[in-house]
Amino acid sequence: MFRLIQTGLRPSILLMVAKVYIPVLFPLTFGLSLLAIWLDQQLGLGDGILAPPHHMTAAGLCLVLGVVAWLSTYEQLSRVGAGSPSPTAGRTTRLVRSGWYAHSRNPSLFGKTLGVVAVGLILNSFSFCFILIPGLLVGSLVEKVWRQEPQLVEVFGDEYERYRNEVPLFIPWKLFLGRSKSS
Repeated sequence: MFRLIQTGLRPSILLMVAKVYIPVLFPLTFGLSLLAIWLDQQLGLGDGILAPPHHMTAAGLCLVLGVVAWLSTYEQLSRVGAGSPSPTAGRTTRLVRSGWYAHSRNPSLFGKTLGVVAVGLILNSFSFCFILIPGLLVGSLVEKVWRQEPQLVEVFGDEYERYRNEVPLFIPWKLFLGRSKSS
């Protein structure tokens, strides 16, 4: 746990939070929250998805799991990858294929998604959790494939090509099914 806290306090991570999360992702999440509340009203979904106070318990679990997953993937990128999760803050110099990255090429997105789902659960919003978040997730994965993966092939070459053929994009199928599939 100490390593996760230490990772979260690294200057490269704090810089990324200050440059991307605070000015972009937090306001985007707030805007999605307002849109979800409006959508729930328009669709007659005002009762929520979980009975109070269960939605708060589920939100707390998602938030904690999401932060742990997000920080542990960043810790792996910093330690094993010998760099930063952000190309603008000094990208990794080694391809990380262990830990979370042995099961998914984008495990930090899993943690971030859990964190955002926590907001939807706090709102107890069907639209947030089952309409807006899946759309946001698909958009994020498409961006990863179109923008980031060609950069990773350029940096790591055949090693990344082999990794991409062996490890799913997002869903860790081996953990659930005992064999690999592409996602």
